[in-house]
Parts: sequence; structure tokens; C-alpha cells
Amino acid sequence: MKRLKENSIIPKYAFLHQHVIIQIMYHNVKSLNAHYEDIAADPCTMNSDILLFAETWTIVKDDFPLSNFNHYHLISHHSRRKPSGVSVYVKKKLMPLVEDVEKFPNYDTGVHVMDLNFKTKIRVAVLYAKPETSDDDIYDAIDESLDSKNRDYKTILAGDFNININTEYGNEFCEIMDNIYYMKLRNNPSASTTIHRTRIDCIFSTHGVLVCGVYESSFGTHLPLYVQVPWEKMKVRTSCPPEDDDPRLECGPDLLDRTADIDWAEEDNFPTWY
Repeated sequence: MKRLKENSIIPKYAFLHQHVIIQIMYHNVKSLNAHYEDIAADPCTMNSDILLFAETWTIVKDDFPLSNFNHYHLISHHSRRKPSGVSVYVKKKLMPLVEDVEKFPNYDTGVHVMDLNFKTKIRVAVLYAKPETSDDDIYDAIDESLDSKNRDYKTILAGDFNININTEYGNEFCEIMDNIYYMKLRNNPSASTTIHRTRIDCIFSTHGVLVCGVYESSFGTHLPLYVQVPWEKMKVRTSCPPEDDDPRLECGPDLLDRTADIDWAEEDNFPTWY
């Protein structure tokens, strides 16, 4: 035992107990059409796992693909670019874990929300509210998009609320988000999120995060926000594995029993955010 303690090794199946970090980047880009190439050229953005964009100005014909990402657009208008709309980009390696993507447009109030729901009971959402949107309209949008189903999901909500949170009015808004929706503000309210020194972009979540901060931007008037959350790795054995780069195959093909029929407990199917 003494020799073992003095010469500790990493167990062959250590991956079963390791955790990974998912990085989410949010940014009010003020037109994907105008800044698509800037986004694709930023290494920190492209190395993130989930990208959330607000005020995208997208229309029906738009695509804007990014390498290694799947993407979804809630358009601003069918044919004319308007200052609204949201988009979600998800790394392809995470797609086996995605349950669905829900869109909640409201062209009357100007509040748009998109939900990315995972089979792990985790939800990542992005919101855009146009200037001078009433609190009630924002709360109604949250009620519809986040409370309508999946109430037990752990949620991260990022967006441009167009409410300066570093004011008394903004503090009241954050208190309601906490007391009614159980989501706390995660970015520092003292850190500006625009070049005009306002703090109208926010990240809220129902559970704690590892880190949340403001990133630099080479374009636009808004600064990106990033957040990192811990996820457990998936434990999978299968007789017919998917692609070799599938994120579920954490143990690698040489450690898989591909011929035997193995029954796994339901909770072993997917990672969890703790």
C-alpha cells in the first residue's frame, strides 16, 4: 500500500469520473450579415461550445454557417433586415444531446426568445428585447418560453434586455428574476457591456456557474459575455457506435465492447450539470 501511494497512477477508466467544461458565448452582434466574417475570425468565439447572438437582423434567405457548428435563426423579418432576431449555434459534437430548439417570436412587443433544450434537463436560452420594452412584455416572454414546459430544467438565459441593471430600476428587475424565476444575475453588474458604459446585456441562471465575464469585441457597440458551466462526461457502451468523433464515446473505441448486449441504468445515458 505504501508503494502504491508513493507511485500513484491515473486509472485506465479515470474518464468515468472526470468532468468537462462547456463555454457559452453571448453577443449582441447588431447584424450577422454585417459581422459574420468578424465572428468566424475570432478564435475565442469559435472555440466556444454554444454561441448565442441577439439583434441578428436575419431574414428568411440567410444561412451564415460557422465551421463545426449547427445553427438556428429566429428571423427579424421575412425580407427586410430589422434590429431584432436571435440566433443559436451549437457545436456539432453536442448535437446528440440536443432534445429540441424552440422559437418564441413576438413581433408586436419586440421580444424574441429561443430555447436550446438538452436531454440532460439543461436549457440554454437567448433573448432580445427592443429599447423601451415594458417589464411586463419581458416577463410574458419568459413565462411563455421558459415556464410553459420543462419547469425542472436548469436554465441559462442570456440576452439584451435593454434595461440598465446598474440602476435602481435594474436592481428591481434582477430581484424579480431571482424571486419569481429563481434566476440570479451572473455577470458583474459593475462591468459595462457596451462601449457607452451601459449594462444592458445580462446572463441569468438557475444554478451556479464556474465563471462569467465580459469579453472584448472588434466590432459593434456591445461587448460579448461568456459563461462556463461544468458538465459530466457521458458514459456509453454500444454494440453499434456512431461516428468515431461522437462525444458520447469518451472511452474510445478500443475500450468498447461492441458485441455484447449491455443494459445500463437510465441515469447513465446522459451527462449532468451539477
